[in-house]
Amino acid sequence: MKNYACIAIGINQYEFIQPLSYAKQDAEALHSFLLNETNFSPEQCLLLTDSNLLPIWEQPTYPCKENLLNLIEDFCQHQLQKENFIWYFFSGYGVVYQNQDYIMPIDGNPQDPETTGISIKKLLETLKIYPTGQVLVILDVNHNRLMEMDNQVGVQAAEVARELGIPLLMSCCPQQFSYETSALRLGFFTAAIIEGLRYGKCKTLKELDSFLSNRLPELSAQYLQQKQNHLIMVHSSEKMNQMILPQKNYDDSNSREEEEEEEESVIVDSLIASTTEKQVIKSVKTPLKNITKKINMVNGNKSHNHNIESQTNSKNNIYIKAEMSENISQNINSDQYFLQKLIVGSSLTFLVLLLGVFLTNKSIFTGTQVVDIEAVPNIKMEEDASSEVTLSTLPVVSSSEGQSQEKTDIAKENSGKQEESQTPANQLILSEALTELDSVMASSFSKAIIKAAQISQSDPLYPEAQNQIERWSLTILDIASGRALKGDYDGAINTAKLVPVNVRPIYQEAQLAIAEWQPQVIQQKKANEGFNEALLKAAKEKIKPGLASSYIEAINDARKVLPGESKYEEAQKLITQWSNTIFSIAKVRAKNNNLSEAILAGELVPYGTPAYGSAQEALADWKNQQQTKKKN
Repeated sequence: MKNYACIAIGINQYEFIQPLSYAKQDAEALHSFLLNETNFSPEQCLLLTDSNLLPIWEQPTYPCKENLLNLIEDFCQHQLQKENFIWYFFSGYGVVYQNQDYIMPIDGNPQDPETTGISIKKLLETLKIYPTGQVLVILDVNHNRLMEMDNQVGVQAAEVARELGIPLLMSCCPQQFSYETSALRLGFFTAAIIEGLRYGKCKTLKELDSFLSNRLPELSAQYLQQKQNHLIMVHSSEKMNQMILPQKNYDDSNSREEEEEEEESVIVDSLIASTTEKQVIKSVKTPLKNITKKINMVNGNKSHNHNIESQTNSKNNIYIKAEMSENISQNINSDQYFLQKLIVGSSLTFLVLLLGVFLTNKSIFTGTQVVDIEAVPNIKMEEDASSEVTLSTLPVVSSSEGQSQEKTDIAKENSGKQEESQTPANQLILSEALTELDSVMASSFSKAIIKAAQISQSDPLYPEAQNQIERWSLTILDIASGRALKGDYDGAINTAKLVPVNVRPIYQEAQLAIAEWQPQVIQQKKANEGFNEALLKAAKEKIKPGLASSYIEAINDARKVLPGESKYEEAQKLITQWSNTIFSIAKVRAKNNNLSEAILAGELVPYGTPAYGSAQEALADWKNQQQTKKKN
């Protein structure tokens, strides 16, 4: 009987990289599912996170590079057998360095991944040589959205997986990002995998691949994120159809399926405030027969072309599915698409209601009397009987009675008009709220919430308004989480504060997030203070007296200290001082009749510094002198 095992690794709090929000939770959720809802043996399920630090087999579990490699090696050597099927799952950061893919342990430094990272190639080679029958590697490593980090992870990994014959499943294609959301408290990729295994009846990689092809883009659209498509590399069609979970798990699933559907809600859909129209993404599996798949990779300022080439014979078919955009700039902005649909739909609803009011009260708007059709013949008969116009006798009414009657009639008329106009008026308020969503900014959603909150509980549109408020509040929290993911904790906190108090579940979640981010703000300020101090120290060390270019290098480093950060004022003073020094060097050269060198130095004086204006005047003078000398 085949035994199933898993290694699940998830890291949130890195030592040298901005923390992630739900990588640890991804590993915990998948580990819990495999352990509790399938027949995975507890002795063969290894969970390694930055919070689960209890020793295993008398070995430390802090997820640094050394510990991870030792634990994986020990696990594969002593816990696995030939008939084992092992899941290897990692959620965290990944980087590309010199065309090599690396996953980053907790002590991984993106500036030195070759030393501090774990090579994906070596990891796959390690898993290949150990005495396990089958391996499934799942990597969620494209979280990084930092400017200095590459998001091309996966190109080399897919090629190595093909060569070694190891099935590889990645959270997104190169040039895409893997998203998380506070609504799910998981990454989209992990949430979709668990949903597919639990409810989608995904017994094989082929079925899971098909499920993810549809579900992952749906989650991207529902949570207003850019499109995310998984990448799968499987060596043969046989492995695409192999069972990825214990067979008994599926034999028992049919008997309890109805009960589970009643008692449990889908892990993702239960957390969605209101669903949007599902988009079905067609995925195509292409056998790579004499096909060269070129993926342009960018690493720093260098561009490299990598070819993933393979030729297949009748025995082995290689499948790679990577739904990548042909041009990243053509990616659909799903959030703007959703808002446009919302505004157009609400506007059409308002126009229909307005038309109904007009048709119902046509006589009021046109000033004509509506005559009953059945009464028309009688009127004509009376006109035929007499050509004279007879004035009916009007009753005489006293002044007070007339005023009272007039007030009563006016009150009734106003009441009727108010009831008729209440719905379109409030529909107008809701439409105005939607027009506030002119951009995917937290402030625009906040303005829309304030508008929609004007609709009272007695109004028929109140439930719709509350649904929109809840949806927009969730979007605000997602925007805040995205900013926190980028390391902008101040911006994340300010955004989360826009969630209204009366939307209690989301408001409470926002407050928890704020409490979690506030220590990060303090830590970030301390880190920035130390970083900026070291930055200015390094800048000073670059200076070589008399060499103008060394001063401009130091100035460029000092400019990296941003407004509001520690050492900013000191950096500005140094920039001014060094700019003046560059100008002084230029003037000394000009005084020594070395106009060419003086001009070169003078052109280095940075724009925006006090010395810049004087330097420009001097440059014009020196250039004129130089031209005069050439003529003579």
